[in-house]
Amino acid sequence: MIKKEHYCILLIILGSISLNFLNSPLSEIFSDDKEIFKYAGLVIYKGGVPYRDIFDHKPPLIYFFNSLTWYISPWFTWLLDTFLILLATLLFYWLCRKNKLAWPWFLPLIFNLLIRYSLVSFGNGMTREYTTAFLLIFFCVMQGNARYKYFILGLLTGLTFWMQQDALITLAPFFFYSIFSKEGVAPPDPGKRILSVTVGFLTISLPLIFYFESRHSLSYLWEDAFLFNLNAPGRYVSFYEKIKAVKHAIHESEFEMAFYTSFILGITALFLKTKKQGLLCAALFALFLSFAGEYLSGRLLAGNAFIYYLLPLAATIPILVYTVFNGSPASFLLDKTAQLTLNLILSSTLFLGTLRYASGFRFASDKKSWFTGIPEVEYLDTLILNDYQLFVFDDSNFIYLYNKHKILAPSPWIYHYFWNWSPGWDKDNRIFHSIIQNLQTHETRFILDCSEARSDIKNKTVYNEWQQFLQNNYSVIIKDSSNRKLWRIQ
Repeated sequence: MIKKEHYCILLIILGSISLNFLNSPLSEIFSDDKEIFKYAGLVIYKGGVPYRDIFDHKPPLIYFFNSLTWYISPWFTWLLDTFLILLATLLFYWLCRKNKLAWPWFLPLIFNLLIRYSLVSFGNGMTREYTTAFLLIFFCVMQGNARYKYFILGLLTGLTFWMQQDALITLAPFFFYSIFSKEGVAPPDPGKRILSVTVGFLTISLPLIFYFESRHSLSYLWEDAFLFNLNAPGRYVSFYEKIKAVKHAIHESEFEMAFYTSFILGITALFLKTKKQGLLCAALFALFLSFAGEYLSGRLLAGNAFIYYLLPLAATIPILVYTVFNGSPASFLLDKTAQLTLNLILSSTLFLGTLRYASGFRFASDKKSWFTGIPEVEYLDTLILNDYQLFVFDDSNFIYLYNKHKILAPSPWIYHYFWNWSPGWDKDNRIFHSIIQNLQTHETRFILDCSEARSDIKNKTVYNEWQQFLQNNYSVIIKDSSNRKLWRIQ
């Protein structure tokens, strides 16, 4: 006879997979970031090396994950995402049940609703989606008694570091709590804990370092994935403006109810002097450090394109509420009806928004609607293209074409919005001239130029020289209503 808790686990598994299925390859959400990651995977698949043969400034783990979609199946990323989110969900359920929360399945459900919320999530394959799952798994392992607990925490720290570096800021409160916490029967030994964490971290890091070193590309990794991010181009705004942008984004994403409810619960528990004051403080810090991506970059001012910066809240909100319910000395917070009511308040807008999105679900990729009716795309679809025969300039959305035709671009610089962000980017035009040199070396047949359509390149010298290069070496064969032009070599 199946036990009651087994029915609960089965429903959790089915619910998590069903929510993730809304973002399966059958209904994939289009994002230029995902196309960049997928293209980097194609570069690896064809024998190239990230940073040397394609520029991007993310850590490399996302590229290796995407390379497996070319080696194995287009469904690989979806399967990996589904597994990680389901693992985090089940571990969190186990933790809630172990500590006798009144409704142990509810907070894991809220995690799934948050990480798959249509206004924030861009589907599978985003770096912050992975690190959010790593964060919740880290918390569950930290609260457990696994034999190799600190080694596993080191593995998760390494995975986070090589996936999305600013996610370490959100992880930091729990990392330091796990090292120096005095919880448990035996007295803490920070030295042994740090050693175990270090071994776990190196288990992830050393193979990656060896990969780049063996291909004489470690300097490219260091320059592009680390040094570049310390002084990335773009608009720099005050901290106050960043806070305003965060507040607006929380409102636009419909995360307000969940965020403010968890925050009020956390502050209330803090004043009530919860049994686990240190853990509560760590959870509160993590809640606000969820916005680390915005604190460092200020990108949310650019609009909803960067709304996925809020994804870490999918872990930190339910973690904070769990910490309140688990350690509160106040009887009203331990009451079964009270916890149900608070969970419903937390999740009410999330339920409604998810139902709204699910009601419009259809088996059709956004890519199809995004590129339908574009004459340049339709023309290229009639051709058989080989590596280096096509180059897209000044619209990263069309990186999709490289992936669709399974071809390599003639230049490592496959996206160019840095020229749109800052007039001081590439001051000596060295990068720009390298693009032109690569096009000439490979005798690239077609160039899809979107610079006139976007009209956003801040350096007018670059824009004028680019247009002159096209006119001298290429001929326009298609011009669409958006002023995008497809040029063919003369």
